[in-house]
This record gives sequence, structure tokens and C-alpha cells, in this order.
Amino acid sequence: MATLVLNDISDNLYQRLRTLAEAHRQSVNQEAMNVLEAALALLDDMPKPSVEETLDWLRREVWTLPVLDNRNSDEVIGYNEHGLFD
Repeated sequence: MATLVLNDISDNLYQRLRTLAEAHRQSVNQEAMNVLEAALALLDDMPKPSVEETLDWLRREVWTLPVLDNRNSDEVIGYNEHGLFD
């Protein structure tokens, strides 16, 4: 079994987990695993957008954004005319 260590979680989140763990008579670690499994199950149950819906979103929200940098992709990455970095 894999090990998961959570570092630097907020006091509020830890207290919520601890309260849930006490209510369910489990360790904080077991409660954290249960909460993660429940959240992942919710994500799995969410309907996935179709390709057409995704393309519509891209057309509406992304492709209409203004161009803020007019350099071509090679210039942005830093390639010179020989395909090397300067």
C-alpha cells in the first residue's frame, strides 16, 4: 500500500478532518482517505463534455482572448534561425 503524507495543510482543514474522524470513530488519516475517495467518486460521476462542447468553449472563452505577445513561437522559446538557443 502506498503512503501519502500531507504537509502544510491549514489548521482549519486539519480541524475539519479531525472533527469528521472523531464523529466516524476513525483516525485522521483514514478520514482523509475517505474524503479523497468521496471527492474522486464525485468527479467520476460528473458528465464529461463532448468534443463539440469543448470546442465551443475554446471558441468562446480562449480563442477570443487578445494576443498580448506578437512574437512567433520560436522567438518565445528562444530559438535562433539555426534552431538553436542563443
